[in-house]
Amino acid sequence: LGPNGAGKTTTMRIITGYMPATSGRAVVAGFDVFDQPLEAKRRTGYLPETPPLYPEMDVQGYLHFVAKIKDVPRRQRHDAVERAMQRCGLSDVKRRVIGALSKGYRQRVGIAQALIGSPPVLILDEPTSGLDPEQVTEIRGLVQGLGSERTVILSTHILPEVESICSRVIIMNRGRILAVDS
Repeated sequence: LGPNGAGKTTTMRIITGYMPATSGRAVVAGFDVFDQPLEAKRRTGYLPETPPLYPEMDVQGYLHFVAKIKDVPRRQRHDAVERAMQRCGLSDVKRRVIGALSKGYRQRVGIAQALIGSPPVLILDEPTSGLDPEQVTEIRGLVQGLGSERTVILSTHILPEVESICSRVIIMNRGRILAVDS
């Protein structure tokens, strides 16, 4: 939790190995993200603030593509994609082109791609940014449910979001941790 510019996105990029840290160390599920990057990435699902979607692909095809990139064994891909679509409420739109979906559904597709491979750590950068109130409620419920199954690291600057979803909070400002508490 922190204001815009607090360092939330930068921290998430460091944890996911997207960018290097200037100092310190980042460990995910027991693996150092710089010394053992592939092992750390295998255990991490990441949803950046702008989901990495291909608007010309359909939902199911895109998620199969992600499963292949994440080295999900071929015989397990179908089930992995079906589980992610079901978990994110995408089964009814699986054949729709991503570019034709509402922003809320595109966000769900982004979360589904992060879930492919069943990573124990899920990192979500402002997952409700730009959504309408109904979509915010739906995504918050989805994220809360995911938190019962795995570690979810969520960044936001919206206090009600933290209150409704999180069990532990880190407050940041200007790249510094100011407080950590339940």
